[in-house]
Amino acid sequence: MTDTHYTSETENVGQFRCETTYIPSNITFATDLPASFEGRAEFPSPGVMLGSTLASCMMSLVSVVAARKGVDLKGMRVLARAVESSKGIEKIELKAVMPLESSHPLRSMLEKTAMSCPVRQALRPDMETPVEWEWK
Repeated sequence: MTDTHYTSETENVGQFRCETTYIPSNITFATDLPASFEGRAEFPSPGVMLGSTLASCMMSLVSVVAARKGVDLKGMRVLARAVESSKGIEKIELKAVMPLESSHPLRSMLEKTAMSCPVRQALRPDMETPVEWEWK
């Protein structure tokens, strides 16, 4: 590839599998279609990756805001599930597991920060992204 402003390259490698290379580090990962769409389902589907991308964005943003306030969120986890139908991805359900007490003074700020992540803002306006929060 000669165009250097791209950050990834995705190639169809057959049987409905795609391999994506992150160009700066040359790290590669694959996606498959679910078996219900004639895929092998050996790797995450693009819908699963979209949910994971949203979870990563939310968690990264929340972690930065917390770190600026001197709070370490090591151990925070976000579970994601893309709810798909024949019409496509209908919503992405998330569960954020926080390593802080529910009474933590930053709770409200961190929850609002998660909802402002750029990936969430880039989704279709009608895409539901409910988040269940679980505090220690």
